[in-house]
Amino acid sequence: MKPNARVFGILFGIGCIALLLVLYKTQNQMAETKADVDADITKQFKHQTSKWKLNAEKNLDGPLKDLRQQGQVVLPEKDVIQKMSISEAFKTYHSYLDNVDMLCKRKLRIGNLGDGGWEICDDAEYRPVKPCIVYSFGISNDFSFDDTTAKNYECDVFSFDPSMALASYQRSPRVRFLRLGIGGRDSKSGSWDLHTLTSFKTMLNHTGKFIDVLKMDVESSEWPALPNMISSGELSKVRQLLVEYHGPCTTRNDCILKLNILKDIYDKGFRKFYVHKNFHCVLNNDLFPVIRTFCYEIHYVNINIQ
Repeated sequence: MKPNARVFGILFGIGCIALLLVLYKTQNQMAETKADVDADITKQFKHQTSKWKLNAEKNLDGPLKDLRQQGQVVLPEKDVIQKMSISEAFKTYHSYLDNVDMLCKRKLRIGNLGDGGWEICDDAEYRPVKPCIVYSFGISNDFSFDDTTAKNYECDVFSFDPSMALASYQRSPRVRFLRLGIGGRDSKSGSWDLHTLTSFKTMLNHTGKFIDVLKMDVESSEWPALPNMISSGELSKVRQLLVEYHGPCTTRNDCILKLNILKDIYDKGFRKFYVHKNFHCVLNNDLFPVIRTFCYEIHYVNINIQ
């Protein structure tokens, strides 16, 4: 190689190394600058957040002060419930039923958009998978939930209502209607035959089987029926529970009784993923600062069954 070419090669190599060093230093400086900017933004955000929280904490003396202090959205233990005043129990009952415990990523409205339709959680952990069983208590001549569930999930649906002027019959290949009602014990109420969930499962050869969805809209019969389901162990074999709770809860004893039942349901693993206030049951009460209902449609999944 000629001397001039050798010198040129050496100088070119030195130039490349110098350029790389400059680029490396520039990149480091940019990274440090970005880190400083990010840290400053984070600091400002934390300052703004803490300032907002501070302002929120100062805003305890407004019209919602008593509600926030007394209306619990997470139910306490039963010994605490037992000591509640009427104000605390009423506010907790209506606060708890108006708020969810968990997120269902895909809810599907099954049946009519108004009365008669209900939400099913379609998340993979909870959705009905055939062969599946659905019990639907309280039809009032609206089979939209039952028919649509049978069609879309291919479940065997058993529809119950003693108040309808229909004899028991096979409505479709997957939907069977029985002119019977749910209760806290096997009994007769006028012309109505009422049975416990255990008795229905025995009657239908479902003893020991899981019920994928149990829906109840039974005009206050849920309150005696649910304790029986809990004590018999049948509720623990229900994957999704859809129930309309009726009653204004206007006396202390009534509120505490209902809160204890709700606490038992929670302790069995049921979590609310959707709630709806039925507008046909408007309730205004001086104990609560905003309009309420005495008909809450509550949708649960059982987190103990997946």
